[in-house]
Amino acid sequence: MPGPLAAVLLAAAAVALLALLHLLFWTWWLRVPGAEDALIFTTAGDGWRIGLARRRPRGPARLPPVLLCHGLSANRFTLDAGTERYSLAAHLSRAGFDCFSLDLRGHGASRAAPPGAPRDWSFDTYLQLDVPAALEAIRAETGSDRVLWVGHSLGAVLGMAACATYPERFAGLVGLAGPVRFGANRDLKRYVRHGFLLGGRVNRWLARLVAPFAGLTHPVATEIAIAGRNVERPVFRRLLANNIENVPRSVFLQLKGWVEVDAPRSVDGAVDYLERLALCRQPALFVSATLDGLAPPEVVKAAYDRWSGERAYWNAGRRDGFSVDYGHTDLLFGRRAPEEVFPRVEEWLRAHSAAAGSGRGGG
Repeated sequence: MPGPLAAVLLAAAAVALLALLHLLFWTWWLRVPGAEDALIFTTAGDGWRIGLARRRPRGPARLPPVLLCHGLSANRFTLDAGTERYSLAAHLSRAGFDCFSLDLRGHGASRAAPPGAPRDWSFDTYLQLDVPAALEAIRAETGSDRVLWVGHSLGAVLGMAACATYPERFAGLVGLAGPVRFGANRDLKRYVRHGFLLGGRVNRWLARLVAPFAGLTHPVATEIAIAGRNVERPVFRRLLANNIENVPRSVFLQLKGWVEVDAPRSVDGAVDYLERLALCRQPALFVSATLDGLAPPEVVKAAYDRWSGERAYWNAGRRDGFSVDYGHTDLLFGRRAPEEVFPRVEEWLRAHSAAAGSGRGGG
C-alpha cells in the first residue's frame, strides 16, 4: 500500500487532473466566437501586434468611425460580445457607425507576444504605443484622421488620457464607468494592498474555472465589479469564460500606486492624467452606475468636473423608468442594457457625428 505522502500526492494529482478537465470542458462549452466582419492587425512601435475587430455600418453610414476599448482584465468581448444582443459595437453598427473594438496588448487577439517584444508594460504603454497604432490602422482602413472613442472602465480612462495627448485625433469621447479617483473604495484598497490573486495574474484561469457557477451566488467581493443579479446566468457564464484576462505586473503595480495616491499618474509620477483633463476640448459623455463599486457616480463626476470641452453626465439608475440600478460591468451586460444603456450611447454619438458624404465628421 502507498505511504501517506504518496497518497497525498496521488490525491493532489487527481484533483489537478479533474480541475484541468473541468477547465478545458467549460472553456470549450462556453466559448463564444467573435462575430465581427473582419479582424485587423497593426504593429505598435515596439513590435507588438495589436488587434481590432471591425463591424462595418449596417445602416446609412456615419462619420467619424468609433473606436471602442475594454477595461482592466478584459478584452474586446466587453464592447463587442459575440452574442449580438449584448454587443454595443453591433448595436452601433446597425445605427450606421463603422466600429473598431480594440484588444490592448496582452488581451484577446493581441495576446501572443511576437519574438523580441516586451513581456511587461504599463498603462503608459497603452497610451503611447497601442492607441497610436490603433488610430493609424483605422485611418488606413477608412481614411479618417479622427475617431469617436467609447471606453469602459480603464478603457474610459485611457480614452480621456488619449484625448489630452492626441487632441487632433479625437472627435469625442464616451466614458462608461471610468475610475479617476480611488480613495472612496475600501475593497479596492484592500485588493491592491494584499495583491489579491497574485495581482490578477491568474484571472483568466480562475474566471473559467468558476464560470459554470456564475450567478448562483453573489459574493460581496464580486459585486464591486458587476451587479450579478442584473445579469442573466447564461450571459454571466459566457462573460467570465470569454472576457477575462490576466493583469500584467507593471499595470497592477501602477494601478496600486493610483489607489495609494488617489490619482491616475504615469509610472514616473510626472503626469497626472486626471489633471490633464483640463486640456481636453472635445465633447464628452460621462456615464456612471448607481451600484458601481469601482467607479461610483461621485468618481465619474470627478472626471466630468475637470473636462474643459462640451460635456454631459448621465447616471444609469432607477429614475427615467429604469427597472433596476446598474453596477460596473452590467452597464453593458445587464438584462435591459441593450434597451436602456445602448440607445443613450447611440443618441450621443449621433449628435456628435455626421452622415457620410455631408462633409462633416470625417478626417
